[in-house]
Parts: sequence; C-alpha cells; structure tokens
Amino acid sequence: MSVNTKAPTIPQIKQVAEETHVSEGMRFAQYSLLDEIPGLIFGLLTVAYIVISLWSLI
Repeated sequence: MSVNTKAPTIPQIKQVAEETHVSEGMRFAQYSLLDEIPGLIFGLLTVAYIVISLWSLI
C-alpha cells in the first residue's frame, strides 16, 4: 500500500484558487450564457415537437 505524501493541502488549494482572477466581464458572460441554456433547450424541444407532429401527418 503506497501513500501519496505530495497531495495538496487545503491552504495550497486555496492559494491557487485565489490566484486565478476572472474579470468582471468574463464572469458576466459566463452567467448570461448559463441563463440562456434553459431557453435554448425549450426552443429545441419545441421545434422537435413541431417537426415530429408535422411528420406524423404525412
């Protein structure tokens, strides 16, 4: 059984997380993209439903 003694500790992980700085514009872009995903899924399901309904009429 081997033990990894080089595993990062909590302070090391926190230090790395603090060093990665995301600009306010990038954060806004990420959140706005996440806001659009439910609408995109609903739109795709609606289009698929319409296409399948029209296909069944043939």
